Amino acid sequence: MAQLRDKKNLVAMALLLATIASWFTFEEFHGYVLASVVIILISTLKVKAIMMSFMEVNALPNPWKHMMNGWLAVVCLAMLIAEVM
Repeated sequence: MAQLRDKKNLVAMALLLATIASWFTFEEFHGYVLASVVIILISTLKVKAIMMSFMEVNALPNPWKHMMNGWLAVVCLAMLIAEVM
């Protein structure tokens, strides 16, 4: 039971649920721009969770953390702009 409460296991379960949510969003609302935006945002949150929990970016000095978060924000924004235009 203690393994279920481990932070990495909880993050992995949340990633699985987010993947299922993305899939259902695509299946039900494909073709809508809002659905694509929601899927991009869910994907960005998944990447953030992976970076912080499994790549251990949170253990890096602050400038590196900010650089990684900035990179993720730029990529997310680029995908959103490409989808909306």
